[in-house]
Formats: sequence, structure tokens, C-alpha cells
Amino acid sequence: MKASELSTGIRAFINSGPFEGFYASVIDPTVMPDGHEHQRKVEVSIEGAGSNGSNFDTYILPRQLDMRAPVATVATPDADFTVIERGEIKQAVSITDPMDASLDQFRPNERVVDEYISRVLPGGITDVDFMLRMREQRDADGYSPNVAMVGETQSGKTMFVQVLAVLSARADGLPKPYPVFTINGSMGITNYELFGQPSAVIVDGVETIVWMNGLVPLALNCGGILYLDEWNAVPPAQATSIHPVLDDRRQFTNYQRAVPDGHGGYRPEIIKAHPKTWVISTINPGYKGTQTMAEASTNRFRWFEWDYASAVEDKLIPSATVRALGKALREARAKRSITLPIGTSALRRLNEDCVTFGVEPALWSFTSMFPPSEREKVSVIIEDRGILDLLHAEYPSDVTPSL
Repeated sequence: MKASELSTGIRAFINSGPFEGFYASVIDPTVMPDGHEHQRKVEVSIEGAGSNGSNFDTYILPRQLDMRAPVATVATPDADFTVIERGEIKQAVSITDPMDASLDQFRPNERVVDEYISRVLPGGITDVDFMLRMREQRDADGYSPNVAMVGETQSGKTMFVQVLAVLSARADGLPKPYPVFTINGSMGITNYELFGQPSAVIVDGVETIVWMNGLVPLALNCGGILYLDEWNAVPPAQATSIHPVLDDRRQFTNYQRAVPDGHGGYRPEIIKAHPKTWVISTINPGYKGTQTMAEASTNRFRWFEWDYASAVEDKLIPSATVRALGKALREARAKRSITLPIGTSALRRLNEDCVTFGVEPALWSFTSMFPPSEREKVSVIIEDRGILDLLHAEYPSDVTPSL
């Protein structure tokens, strides 16, 4: 590979040199001179090359990194593995039943429904009813529309997705919640993480190459919710790679896996989405590390705003003073006096700390989460609004510290 093609977190096969055959992840793509003319190296972490099978950090030439998997073209239509030079790539049979026990690790706890407080949307419909009806508005090919929720952090978006996994499964008459396959958006995410890749593991003391499925094919094969969390933090190259999953094709082509074409040759694997696969995305606008989504990505979703809900916070946060402080701080952020978003969860913790530790320790802990340059501004808001006195009036008996 060229150095310009590398970025932090990319995982590649080493094709030459003393570490040939190992996999490496790029730590820093910045090229560094190695003392030889016209040679520059990048810092990588080589998997399993250290003592006792640990990772080994070193520098290698960019051209020694190869994004192509070391797979040879040896396969049969009925086999579930592909042979390579160093062993065999073991590939499990695809999971096609969303109720398969191996997917239980992806299921939310059903109690989340009892803990969730619905919000009322314009027109008087609840958020749950709106989304479940949205799920039933299937396109001509039988797929639910992709949905994107855009709003501030800690406003309950992830919890809402978990609730939908439970309730949509109940609506379909299933005994367990649908699995939620969460892809956390970041600048370092790669197509290998999305779609899968060969990976070396030690089985009975012997290195074995296994096919490690990505979450996208897993969700497409068996159904459930493919949850694209903070999707506007994903680089455009990776975001556009799942466009075929989001449009009327509802499939993707995996160029990392060769399958027999039925005529003695091979072709890339093509995975068609299960009709019960539902794609939900969340967007936190304007945060550090995020970007404006490309129009081609934006137009593949049905959007709705998901912000802090005062009716929900009235139930979750008993203290009127804490709620008032949250409102004042959000107003300050809107005016760019402070930068840290004030989520519902942060206000709940402040309220709980007032009860558990007392007002002063609770405010001290709450203020500490702000950047040092903003703490004085927060203290001024607390003082000007009389927050300390109001909290003492609500919680007159501070906790006595114990030794």
C-alpha cells in the first residue's frame, strides 16, 4: 500500500519481511525516516508477534502492508471452508434465524420497556407508535424504511432503539427481542470491521485462520436491527460502502470472500438482506469528530428530530432546580458560552448525587466534568441563578461523611 492510503486503525496483511504472514494494525500513518535513502516507515502493532502471543509494536514499510486477504482460490460448492497456504479458513454456516441462541449477546434486556418513558410527537402520536408504524410501511420489495434520529447526546436514542427491538419482536410474535447489531461510528472504522475479514486465532496450540464476520452481513443474514450509532462520525468512504444495503438493492457485495460461481470459477459473495432487517441510524450534529453527511447518504433515510424532552425529564429528574440548571446550561451552550452538551443522564446523576452525597459534593462532581476553561462560567451560572440555595431548600439534610 501507499502511505497516503493508510489511516489510524487500518488492519492489513503483511506480505513480506520478517513478519510476513502476520496481521498488523496501523498505530500512526505518519511516515518516519529509517536511515536509508528513499525509505520511510509507519508505526504498526503486529498481532501475535510479541512474547506469549502478545502484540508487537514496530515500524515497517507501507508497501509491506496488503489489504488483500491471503486467500487462495481453493473451494468447493458444498464446503464451508477455503484452503490457504498456511492452513484453512474455517467459516461457520451463516446464522439465518434471528432467534438463534448464539445471538443472545446482541439482545437488549426486555426490562428496558418498563423503564422507558415515551415522548409525544407532533400530532399526539407517541414515539413508539410512530416508529412501529414506520417499520410496517414497507417498500415494494418488502423492507422497512431506514430511519435516522438526529439530536443531542444522552437524549435516550440508544435506549429507544433497544425498546424497538423488544416491541417489534413482540409484534411479530417472537419469544425474544430482536438482536441489535451496533456499529459505533468513528473515523477509524474500516470496511473490514463492517463486512468481515480473515483472522488468525490459536486453536489447540495451532494457528488457524478463521473468517470473522462483520456486523453488516450478520444483520443482513438473520434480521434484527442494524444500528448505525453516530453515523456522521464515519468517513465518507466507509459510509458510502453500505449504500447498497440502504437503497432498493438491499444487499452488498463482499469482495473479501470468494464463492463458487457454479461454472468452475469464483465470484465475490453477495448477501441479500433478510426482510426483517431494519436499519436505524443516530446522528449527533456538530460534535467533535463528526461531519456533514453526504447527500447520497442523507437521502437514504427517513429523518426525525430527537432532542431532550422536558416531559420525559420531568419524570426522570425529581428536582426542579436541577432541571432549571440544565435548561440554563443548554441556553449557555446555544450561545456558545460553553461547549459541553448537558444530557439527561448527566442531570439524573446530579440529582442522585444530591440525595446520596449532599448538595456541595454533587455540584463539585458535576462541575468537574466541564473543561477547565468552562468551569468558572458554570459556577457563575450556578451562583447567579441561586442554584446552591435552591438545592439546599430541596435537600436540607446533607449527608454526613463517614470515616
